Order: sequence, then structure tokens, then C-alpha cells
Amino acid sequence: MKRWTLALALAMGLACCGTAWSADVKQADVEHKRGDFKFYVGPAPAFVEPHPVAATWDPKAPGADEKVWRYWLYDEQTDHRGGIDASYTDYAYESRTTGNVRDAGKYQIEFNPEYQRLVLHAVALRRDGKWEDRLLPDKISLARRETDFENDLSDGRVTALIVLDDVRVGDVVRVSYTITGSNPILAGQGWDGVATAWRSPMHDLHMRVLYDPGTQVQVHQRNGAPAPTVLKEPDAVEATLDVHGATPVVDEGNYPVWFDPSPRLHLGPARGWNDVVAWAMPLYPAAGALPADLQARIAEWRKLPDANARLTAALRAVQDEVRYFGVEMGSNTHRPADPSETWPRRYGDCKDKAYLLSTILAQLDIRGVPALVSTTRGRGLREIEPTAAAFNHVIVRATIDDKPVWVDPTMTQQGGDPRTLDLSDYGVGLPIVAGTTALEEIAPPAKAEAGMDTVERYTPEGKDGSLKLEIETTYRGMNANYARSSLAGSRPDEMERRYADYYRKRFGELESVQAPKVVDDRNANVLKMSESYVLRAPFEVEGNIRGLDVWAETLDGISQLPSTMARKGPMETGTPAAYRHEVSIAAPQGWRATVAPEHEKYSSPAFDFARDISKDGETVKVVYDFKVTASDIDGARATAHLEQMRKVRDALSARLRFAPPAATLEASERDKRLKSLLRDVLDSGSGDTSNTTQGAP
Repeated sequence: MKRWTLALALAMGLACCGTAWSADVKQADVEHKRGDFKFYVGPAPAFVEPHPVAATWDPKAPGADEKVWRYWLYDEQTDHRGGIDASYTDYAYESRTTGNVRDAGKYQIEFNPEYQRLVLHAVALRRDGKWEDRLLPDKISLARRETDFENDLSDGRVTALIVLDDVRVGDVVRVSYTITGSNPILAGQGWDGVATAWRSPMHDLHMRVLYDPGTQVQVHQRNGAPAPTVLKEPDAVEATLDVHGATPVVDEGNYPVWFDPSPRLHLGPARGWNDVVAWAMPLYPAAGALPADLQARIAEWRKLPDANARLTAALRAVQDEVRYFGVEMGSNTHRPADPSETWPRRYGDCKDKAYLLSTILAQLDIRGVPALVSTTRGRGLREIEPTAAAFNHVIVRATIDDKPVWVDPTMTQQGGDPRTLDLSDYGVGLPIVAGTTALEEIAPPAKAEAGMDTVERYTPEGKDGSLKLEIETTYRGMNANYARSSLAGSRPDEMERRYADYYRKRFGELESVQAPKVVDDRNANVLKMSESYVLRAPFEVEGNIRGLDVWAETLDGISQLPSTMARKGPMETGTPAAYRHEVSIAAPQGWRATVAPEHEKYSSPAFDFARDISKDGETVKVVYDFKVTASDIDGARATAHLEQMRKVRDALSARLRFAPPAATLEASERDKRLKSLLRDVLDSGSGDTSNTTQGAP
């Protein structure tokens, strides 16, 4: 095992960095306090093998003519031996445009002072080939920023903010530091990983991880990431990876949650999912005695006719009566509060609420266990090394009639039968129960119902072409959950104003006849909303014809096109559901509908769409039907899918035309001529100021 000192590193080329990298390895770390927090300045740890920043960009490497960002060096080295978990980072980057200089001039480092120690080694800037020391400890601030507080999460992280003066286009900024320590609750369940190509050109990337002797290293590669070199030395097992001139990754966006386009390398001590379960089970011991008021509720729930009714009652109580908030500091990041604490305080995070619900279910004679899932990886968990650090959420797997029922106690305003709830976006889960050795699929329920129907009825209101618009919108399944949650935080008058303004933007002047009225059948998970307006001048004038524009708003969100149309990677297409938008327009008396029947149909492996325009007498009807049939589509079929979806977008709007009777047209023409005459008089009066009252007798 090589042990380079910083002196040797200077001889290998780091002397160009000046005092920034010339510290004596025997120098003690210098403490700098900022209120309750502190950081240190000192040399890199002895285990680090430094790498220089290239003097010039390799002309053969991608990025020689890059106009935005260039990453000169990313070096990450970690020592896990003896459980110290020291992670060293050396990062050098360059802004190639004035628009990015602001970001180039600041650098943030997050750490948790409860169990981690931050040591800054160097902050430097290279301009015109010369390195300048920019490490000014007195200008570095520490702040507990709680970046997730708005998401009801407090985790105790602190941010070190480094701001550099006078950063210009073409300057190379270099920052190196070590964070020592890891969350003790994970008990070695961490992992190491790196993306081997980034969104902008990377000149040199290095990764090095040291494990205790005898460690069996498990390696997972994704999207063509190169394999590391693993060597067994007397004092360590060393895994290293060196990448030069990586081709930038094109981020097409709109990916399914399980897909990451970057080539990634994950590695860690060999373990199985059963090892993760063994780690997690002690975190969920037998709960303490539940409070008396909860025991009384459970006694009432036990009287319900079947297990599913009992599950529904308990789930809604935990979802709606225990608000979501997480204080995730120290062991609380993974150890839940006892249910005897969570219920009285009426708040908890995902693991608290999952522990509470599973405890209640046990007293209702229902098998229910917490299950670990990932909201950011979904079924992509199958492609990584088994580790507790891969999960960021906890739900519950209940068992009804020997079948799994997956429920999320952190959701609110949820309705319907728990057996029809669709949590398949989570992909897979790891139930925390003895005997679990593999991830378990979270399949969509067979009877899941989701979607939205809207009916718009336009009927004549008087003889002046005004129309009464009545709208009824029906939300089903998950769409009802979203609508119910949104409405729960809205004031009725504010909602009425917002809805009316939407139609004013479409049709101009209107009168709100009926404020939005909501009828919610939570057991069936169907929510209906009705609205009513009088549109004063909804028609557009086209000579002797009047047109009315209709828009299938119900289908707007689900049919949005992605930011990138030319795709190679998979694309998210939405949760399977059915959407329908129906428009019915009765022409004013004496008007004639000039609409011809039409039928359009488009489809792909992920959707089916149809639009029908029909006429019954002088009433025109437009019906849009859209079904999402798959949650994502692979890159090979994405182009054809998007071409069909583009046609759907074009078909969402339509102009329906009507011919008013001659008398209406004559009156309209008289009004136009009168307005034109008045305009001419006003224009002529204001344009000549020679004959004024000045000097008149």
C-alpha cells in the first residue's frame, strides 16, 4: 500500500498550487468556531494519494471547446478501516461563460456536526497558469440552513459556505476537504458510489476506497461504468477507479424514477438484503403501552365487520390525525419514535407513522410490517448493492386474505379501499420481517381506479349570444386524493375567484352564477365539483360566422410533451388512468351549427386517444377520451410515441363555428358602423387644435 506524504505530492506537481497545498503534514488542524458549530483547517489525511490538476486540457478529451462548464478534476477517496469513515474530496472546476461565474464563485459543503467533522485543506484559484491561495477561514460561514424544513423535515445538517472574491471566466477553482464520521445508526450499512461521467466534460475523475483487510467487495456497474481495480493489501482492501476524458451525459429529462442516464459505479462490502433486514429489525422492537385514547379507538375499530374495514379506519387515523414532520437527527434518522410517543404528540415522519400503524394493526389482528422503499430509485433498487443507505422512505405492507396490501401512512386525504391504492411507483419494497431475503415487487392493484371526467355544457342565455356554462368534474382514485388534498388547503372564496379568472382568460367577461360546489364520497374515493358561469361574449367574430374555442383541459397535464423530443432513454408517461372531457354546445335560437362530424384516433404502447365531434340538430358535441396504458416507455419506441402525442396535443383544441341569423348579423354590423363613426369623430376632434376658444369673441 502506497503512503504518499504531501511533500512527495508537491514533488509530483502540486507545488504549482502555492501555499494552498504546501501545508506540513504534522501541522495540527486549526479550529474555527461559528456560534454552536465549527470547522477545521488542516492538511489532508495520511491515507490520501493526491492527484494533480492537469496544466492544460487534453485536446483529445471531450471539452476542449466547451462553452459552459469544464470539470478538471474530481477526486474522491474514502477510508472505512476501523470504522473511521473519512471521505476526502478534491474538486476543480471552471466556468466558461459569464452566466455561470456567480455559481463558480461559491462552494457549499454539507455535513452533520452531531457525528461528522469537516476539515478544509485548500481553496485555490488558477488564473493564467498560476495558482493563488484563496483559503480565508474568517470569511467562511457555517449555517444550519435546514434546506428540507419546507418539506417538514429537520435533520441537523450544517452548510459551510465558501465565497471567493474576483472569480472570472476561465478561472479554475479548486476546493479540497475531508469529512470524517458517519451516522452511527447505519452501523456500516453505507456504500460508495460515483457517476463516471457528468453533464459537462470531465477531464480526470478518480475514486479510491479503503476497506478493512479481508473485506469482500461487491461491485455494481450501471450504464457502461468501468469496473474498479480491487487489490488486497496487508493493511487494506483497496478499490480504485481512474477515468480520463469522459464523454458528457445527455440529460433528456422526464425519465421514470427508476432510471438514471449517468454511468455509475457502486461498491461496498458484500451483503444481501437479509443483512439489511437484520440491521433494521432491532429498530422496530415491541412497542410500549399505547395511550388510553388510542386503545379506546382500537376497541371501536375491532367491532368493524372485516379486516379491510379495520385497516381502512386505522390507516385514515394515522394519515389524517398524525401530521407529517420529521426531526431526523442522530439516531432519529433511522430509529423511529415509539408509537406511545408518536400518537400523543400527533406528528411523526414516515418511519414513526409506519411503526405506529403496524403496531395498531397487530392489535386489530392484521399482519402489518414496516417496509423500506426509495422514492428516488423505485425499482432501480434491484440494480444496486444491498444497503440500508439506499432507502429514504418507509411504508407498511399489510396482509389481507393472504395477499399483500401496500399502504403509505404519510399520505393525507386519501380515500377508497386500501386494496385499490396504487403505490407501484415505489417499484419494490423491503419488508422488515424475519425471513426476508429479497426485495418484493409492489405491483399495481388489479382493481385500481384512477382518472378524471369533465363535462362542459354551453346553453343560450338571452338573444345577444351570451352562454351559460355549467361544468361538472369528477375525480376518481388517486386523482380524487390529489383534488381532496388541494381543496383542503383552499379558502372557498379564493377558489371561486381563481376558477372564475381561468375562464375569464379564455372567454372574457363573465358572471359567476354558482361558486364551485364539492361533493366528496371518500369511501368510494370519488369527488365531484360543479361550477356555473354566464359568458357575456364568448364567440369570436369571423365575418358572418361566430366561433367558440373549446379546450380539453382535463387531458392537458397528462398529455404534456417532454422537454427533449429526440430521445434514447426511457420516458415517464404517467400512472395508468382514464380521462374524459365532454363538451356540449347548444346554439342560440336561430343560429346554425356549421360543424361537420369528425373522428380522430391516436395511440402508442403507452396511451389510447380518441376525439369525436358530432351534431344533433343545432347542438354540437365534442368528446375526448384518453387512457394511459403504461407508466413508461422505452427509448426505442419513444419517437413514435411522441409523434402520436404531438397530434393529440394539436387535437385538444377546436374552434366550433356557428352562423347567426341575418337579423343578428345586421344588428352587429350596425353596431360596428356606429363604433367606427364615433371613432372617426373622436379622432378628427383630437387631431386639429387650430380652432380653439383662445381669442374668440
